[in-house]
Amino acid sequence: MVTGDETSRAYSAVLVAMVSISFASIFIKWSDSSPFVIAFYRLIFTCALLTPFILWSRGFSELRQLRVSEWTLIALSAVALAFHFGLWIVSLSLTLVSTSVILVTAHPMFVAGMSHFLLREKVRRAAAIGIVIAFSGVCVISIADYGEASDTLFGDLLAFLGGLCAGIYFLSGRRARQRISLGPYVFSVYLFSALMLLIAAVLVGDTLIVLEGRELSLFLLLAIVPTILGHTMFNYALKKVPAHIVSTSVLGEPVGASILAFLLLPEETPGPWIIIGGALVIMGLYIVLSRGRTDKIKDGRE
Repeated sequence: MVTGDETSRAYSAVLVAMVSISFASIFIKWSDSSPFVIAFYRLIFTCALLTPFILWSRGFSELRQLRVSEWTLIALSAVALAFHFGLWIVSLSLTLVSTSVILVTAHPMFVAGMSHFLLREKVRRAAAIGIVIAFSGVCVISIADYGEASDTLFGDLLAFLGGLCAGIYFLSGRRARQRISLGPYVFSVYLFSALMLLIAAVLVGDTLIVLEGRELSLFLLLAIVPTILGHTMFNYALKKVPAHIVSTSVLGEPVGASILAFLLLPEETPGPWIIIGGALVIMGLYIVLSRGRTDKIKDGRE
């Protein structure tokens, strides 16, 4: 069974991930590379950084022992992640950082419903209220941004579709993490996603060879901060924290990204409605993370 200490560590990992993923849009905005190239290098650098850990923990041996059903979950997560990154990074070039991040994180209600009916994880009333409050904050921010950038509808649509893919990624990850250890799972998902993004880059004619030190540094930062400290920590928590709670915690990204955009991107200054929306998001997240926990689940492999 999952112990109290393990659950506390899982929720701490969620908090670390919330902060870390907020840096992704900033690093991407700073990059001059094309969207698919950015996403490919982000994930392939992550795999390179994780390889020593996988070798040390004998993760490749575990991968060889996985069943077809487990590889199916890995494949579903990888496809969802590839589409999530691809659609979202393209959207960042077409709309504001805060609008894109808001729409790409608009998946908690979808995840909560699917988690309830497919994974049999009861969504408590407090969690449902927190999700509604947090999402209302997201809507406030989105409406405020849309009023200033009404010509970005296609970018908004891509970001929203990327959010739906993120929802599938969390749901399949929740199921997979009950069966597969963290290292082998994230390594295989990141690697397969990277290969799909590489194919996408080739198909659209992107230049694949990047030698500029600045660009490579940004790819490395994307691998370390929002991927290893962000996505990987979310995947760690998914073993012990219900998918709808992890999904809702991603709503903290618009707040963090908007603050960072204000500090690091002078052309993107949040107005009063964004601040109000951010306060609602934080309030909702507090309710979900502090009072929305479900019953403990049976423990599996670490």
